[in-house]
Amino acid sequence: MLNYQEEFDKITAEFGGTCDLRKIELNICGKQACFFYIDGYIDTLLFEDNILSPLKNLQGDMQVSMDLLNKNTQMTTPIEELTDTAKAIENISCGEIILLAESAQCFFKYSEKKYQLRAVAEPPVSTVLRGPREGFIEDLKTNMFLIRRRLASPKLTFELMSVGKYTQTKVAIAFIDGVADQNIVDRIKTQVKNINIDGVIESSYIARYLEENKFSLFSHVGASEKPDTVTGKLLEGRVAILVDGSPSVLTLPFLMYENFQMSEDYYIKSYRASMVRIIRLFAVIFSILMPGIYVALQEHQYQLFPIKYLVSVLGKISNIPLSPTLEMLLVLVIFEILNETSIRMPRYVSMALSVVGAIILGEAAVTAGLFSISAVIIVAISTVGLYCVPDEINSSNILRFGFVAVGGVLGVAGILLGIAGLIAYMCSINSYGVSYMSPFAPSIVHDWQDGPLKAQLQEFGERPYSIPTSNRTRQRTQIADNKENNEQNDR
Repeated sequence: MLNYQEEFDKITAEFGGTCDLRKIELNICGKQACFFYIDGYIDTLLFEDNILSPLKNLQGDMQVSMDLLNKNTQMTTPIEELTDTAKAIENISCGEIILLAESAQCFFKYSEKKYQLRAVAEPPVSTVLRGPREGFIEDLKTNMFLIRRRLASPKLTFELMSVGKYTQTKVAIAFIDGVADQNIVDRIKTQVKNINIDGVIESSYIARYLEENKFSLFSHVGASEKPDTVTGKLLEGRVAILVDGSPSVLTLPFLMYENFQMSEDYYIKSYRASMVRIIRLFAVIFSILMPGIYVALQEHQYQLFPIKYLVSVLGKISNIPLSPTLEMLLVLVIFEILNETSIRMPRYVSMALSVVGAIILGEAAVTAGLFSISAVIIVAISTVGLYCVPDEINSSNILRFGFVAVGGVLGVAGILLGIAGLIAYMCSINSYGVSYMSPFAPSIVHDWQDGPLKAQLQEFGERPYSIPTSNRTRQRTQIADNKENNEQNDR
């Protein structure tokens, strides 16, 4: 049995007199009682009508129990009993209503949450011309519903846990039971449970703890703001991690070539999707290598330039005070500054800044002889190309600087060595038992159907072999039927 005054003092002292803790004291059947909740979390009208008013009108001399509360209050969610004071305080912090009553055996938890949420809308980064336009928002339950609406199966499983000493952030592990590999699911749950941090503000906090190689240049955890994309990955056998307060849902295992797959690829003709993927691939490769190759040729192998272009270049760089390497690095830094400034400034100012920075300052720098027009054009093209794959902007930018430095010191031979080293490094990355470069290293021919060249949807008879799964069959295809018929005929 709870000591009413003692528990009341404990809860009040734990919150330290914060102004948004609401305490409503009343008598229920002649017994002292008090509702605790955080102002702004709950629907006050429903609380008044469904809970507070019916209990105020109770008469008689009865003990406050679960049966009494169920008979006299109207709830869409069931009332829960809590015997631990710490658990009751935690639930108050999370926005629940806790009832403390004299002579009661436990605390009683009500849930009438209602607070302002951002509307479900198309995410600003993952825009599409064709396909669903819904995007995740910062509410966990809404995000779970957006996935559940597309995966209306009892096999879709959400497992909830709390992370963060002070924030107690809700994290949901989502997977399809019978499709996802249980070993990977268990490893991810163990990793999340072992996170010991004061607070989790966004899903990126969780992603850093899920990466097995903490110092890798590339991200080992996928992230998406679109429910249809996450649903497709779940159907392939992956695991999704939803974090309350974040519009980005994490997915594991993650492969390098997923960066070149966009949700729209699955809603258009396969030949168009294949062409666009190849363009994305070459755009990123050229964007990373182009500044470094230009510097290498200018510093060491200028004779490889076509003669007409060489004459044009020499005429334009003859009065440039900087070496080609320093010039390119300085132009890259200036473009990075302009990019960061345009993102951080208000939108109505960023457009004017883009015009001033890209056109006026660029033209003035070239006219003044500080930079060559070739360096400005190459960096501009390179910067635009990087945004074909926005998820890898950070690592691509670092690689771009690295190849410029290597090209300036070692020339074309250095660029080739850098490419070989980068490929070897990417092939060595392994996350949750899956190679980052799969299905190319190691080669898994079956999965090439959804690589740079995308096959027809009817040919996706099995789930990717790159991802461990408990159920390989995705759909019954004509090829599979013929194979089964042939086996039966042979018998």
